[in-house]
Amino acid sequence: MIYKTFKVVLRTMHKGQTEEFAYVYEGKSLLIGRASQHSNADFRLYNDFVSREHCRIYMEEGQLLIEDLASKHGTSVNQMPLVPGNPCHIEPGDSITLVNGLIEFIISIDNDLTMDFTPVNPEFLQTVAINEHLQTVIINEEAPIKMPTKEFNCFKLLYENLDNLISKEEIVQQVWPERVGDPEQIVTAEEIASLLYRVRKRLNGHFAIKAVIQKGYYMESIHSFNLSDLS
Repeated sequence: MIYKTFKVVLRTMHKGQTEEFAYVYEGKSLLIGRASQHSNADFRLYNDFVSREHCRIYMEEGQLLIEDLASKHGTSVNQMPLVPGNPCHIEPGDSITLVNGLIEFIISIDNDLTMDFTPVNPEFLQTVAINEHLQTVIINEEAPIKMPTKEFNCFKLLYENLDNLISKEEIVQQVWPERVGDPEQIVTAEEIASLLYRVRKRLNGHFAIKAVIQKGYYMESIHSFNLSDLS
């Protein structure tokens, strides 16, 4: 079975503006809505014409779908208005517009995040041994990977929640507990990104750490074997 990760990109109006995007994959739903104090949207838009819960993009049995959530100003796919509550199949290259074309999203496949998944024999799964006293990680019986405290705590948190989303707040609590609640020592996004970069380098390709916009991060295992080994 093939599992794909789709990239939902907000088309920018100004050259040089930072691209905003989010990922959707099997089991992951993306709620698009107006940014507000109590918004539950995954992709928040600062536009008064967007409904608080405008539309939802999700995957079901390998199919990418979008559903308008009875928004006031509507959702269209390739200029065709959606019927609220009726899911519509979408594909890479499709254009999704909100508020009569005022806001546009493009669907694409991110090659870095799209993979074929083949169930594997357990003997090919990675073995991981964590030594908290020495702050080392041994993967597949290779040489121990020694980590500084912050990197080790970050890896341990992500590994213990493998394939599950971890929020930035959870990472801060695990890695920088002494700074939690101190307004003068707020942990910045740059510090978190730098930490995750260092952890990735130490893991040397055994695990991938990926970001989900406005949500957090998750770790997944990368199996190092040839498909011919499975035959």
